[in-house]
Amino acid sequence: MPSFPIIATIACIAYGIESIFGFGGTIIFLGLSGLFYDFNSLLKLAMIVGLSSGLAVLIQSYKYLSWHHLLKILAFTIPGALIGTLLISSMTSEWLIKFFALILIIYACFNLFFPNILIPETLKKALVVLGGFIQGVYTIGGPFVLMGYKDHFSSKQELRSTMAGYFFIINSLRVVFYILLGGSYIEIVSEYYPIAFMVMVSVWLGYLVHRKISEVLFKKLIIIAILIIGIIILVTK
Repeated sequence: MPSFPIIATIACIAYGIESIFGFGGTIIFLGLSGLFYDFNSLLKLAMIVGLSSGLAVLIQSYKYLSWHHLLKILAFTIPGALIGTLLISSMTSEWLIKFFALILIIYACFNLFFPNILIPETLKKALVVLGGFIQGVYTIGGPFVLMGYKDHFSSKQELRSTMAGYFFIINSLRVVFYILLGGSYIEIVSEYYPIAFMVMVSVWLGYLVHRKISEVLFKKLIIIAILIIGIIILVTK
């Protein structure tokens, strides 16, 4: 099992960064933790910390949540997320980590080289659907959902709060579906539940930083970091 101090530190840093920049928490958490621990175990833990992160944002900024956009996103993503959850146990750890690394690299390169590209509406919807499936398997579907849906939000606050609502609901459904399929979170929760509270505090502290630091520069740095993490995983695993 992963070391509690190491996992807790990575989780707090990852989701604190997500609170500052609005994305990337689970990607950073899985990317860094995947260098040290079995990826399948981390996927279960990512569901738990993802729930706590989304809840923390909702508690803080619930009034900005758009139910209209949230329901549309859920309609596009729930089927794929459930299918993806079903496939978690049927894929090998080595295959998962390699494919995860490729997703990181493609995502980072897309954002670095084509930040303002105009995407056809059909492709945007396809990205949202794909995001649901990736969320089900890897818990990192958020960037794909955002690539397809971000232009519909009226403000950063609405985007941040609505996506937090999406993550909270979709991860809750994944947990329930996984348990119905015979999976169990008892061992993970019993050993790592304090991390959920630590992550919530990190999210709240991160938002205080978010209000004072320029997002543009740090978003670019995070994307570069994601690219480096993806390359390291692809080469070393």
